[in-house]
Amino acid sequence: MDSLFTPDLITGICAALLVACSLKLLSRPNLDHIPVVGHSSLVASYWFTKGLEVDLARFLEEGCNKYKSGLFRVANMTHWVVCLPRSHVEQVASTSEDHLSFHHAIRNSFKIEYTLDIKKDDPRPRLLIRSHLTRNLSVLYTDIRDEIVAACNELLNPKHNEWETISALHFSLTIVTRASNRVIVGLPLCRDPAWLDYNMYLPRVVADEARILRLFPNFMLPMASKLFTDLSGRTSRGLTLVGPVFKERLQRMEAKGTDWCDKPNDYLQWWMDTSQETSPLLLMQRMLSINFSAIHSTSNICFRALLNLAGNPQHAQELRNEVETVVSEHGWTKGALSKMRKVDSFLKETLRFTGNGILSLVRVAMSDITLADGTFIPKGTTLAFPSCAVPHDDAVFENPNVFEPFRYAKMPKEFEGSRYEMVALSPNSLSFGLGTHACPGRFFAATLLKTVLAHIVMSYDVKLEDDTPHPNSLHVGRFIVPNPTVKVMFRKRIN
Repeated sequence: MDSLFTPDLITGICAALLVACSLKLLSRPNLDHIPVVGHSSLVASYWFTKGLEVDLARFLEEGCNKYKSGLFRVANMTHWVVCLPRSHVEQVASTSEDHLSFHHAIRNSFKIEYTLDIKKDDPRPRLLIRSHLTRNLSVLYTDIRDEIVAACNELLNPKHNEWETISALHFSLTIVTRASNRVIVGLPLCRDPAWLDYNMYLPRVVADEARILRLFPNFMLPMASKLFTDLSGRTSRGLTLVGPVFKERLQRMEAKGTDWCDKPNDYLQWWMDTSQETSPLLLMQRMLSINFSAIHSTSNICFRALLNLAGNPQHAQELRNEVETVVSEHGWTKGALSKMRKVDSFLKETLRFTGNGILSLVRVAMSDITLADGTFIPKGTTLAFPSCAVPHDDAVFENPNVFEPFRYAKMPKEFEGSRYEMVALSPNSLSFGLGTHACPGRFFAATLLKTVLAHIVMSYDVKLEDDTPHPNSLHVGRFIVPNPTVKVMFRKRIN
């Protein structure tokens, strides 16, 4: 059979792409009153170095140094990103969705209508996470820790006093995907290798597809998505894997009503109980969405915390001492985690020092707005805060460019429930957002990550492969992604 992509078709696609990009460039809001850092035009960023996809980190640092308390903008291939100083954080976070849209920014970033089949903003998943997941973490904790320990035992089997080398990314993805899916779909599916592989690489696939779709204007997206995404294929593959679970649970619900012996206590069952959705396709879309949300950011944090531990092994004993003391008194419980100030601080400092992206609180102006300093922002403008404007601002943090793992543990003793905890929201800590759209799953993510770190320091010694220097992360657009070549070494704890 001849190839689908004939020379004529490829030429047509390229011509359409050229027209599409030209239309996008010509339809942008007028931002001439805001200074430019980096490429002086969108055309230059698009054709020469792909702007935000490659140069954003360098341009943001340059802009923060040059306009420390002012605005600037950088080119992102097909639109400008207006970067704001820290003084505007609370105004942006508190502005309503009708004026500064979080959802529109997410749709622009990931093209979720075409990559995840999410066609409208649905508040139910966020409400379900708050009402069922967060409130049940103490009940679910035994399962979460059991999955983390089981996954570590399967991934790591170093012989006594011998080091075992493993990909840091593979370790982080596997641990987070298994522990997350223990809560999302339960046993035994959370340990199915095919289901794990399917979900571990979902964020990367979606991000790659979205990067292509962002080149097209909205009217061309239906056609472009058919050429450059595989939504139907991955939905079909997912249904093959999880379809039997849907069928079994629906049969039990029909036969036994709302309650039965050994009824699963997981996200899938909560959704089926509250939404009354019975379509396997709709249920599959929910599983795609929640796995994308749970795995993408949490595995990145796990990866960087692991590297920080491996690259700074001198801190392991201090963490170990804390975990041993707390566990001896409280056991392995959700309540015990809240007593582990140094473990919490280590992770919070990891988020502050690196984070999941070099832009935070990204919003799209849905109407003309005026900022508190009088700056006019026209409708359609993308706004964001560069990381150098908040977590690396020396006016906020002492030695902001130094990784200090116990920075927050040194804060006042009234720690639990305070602004120094990892999950706390404040204008100086934007990793989980701020305001109405703050991440609802941050309590689950923190529980998972603290358990992983506590288990590692109690069970293993860790170091970078060949004691190499701490490797750099990779920048893809506004995201900081794990370097897939980095390896770490584990051995069973000696002392």
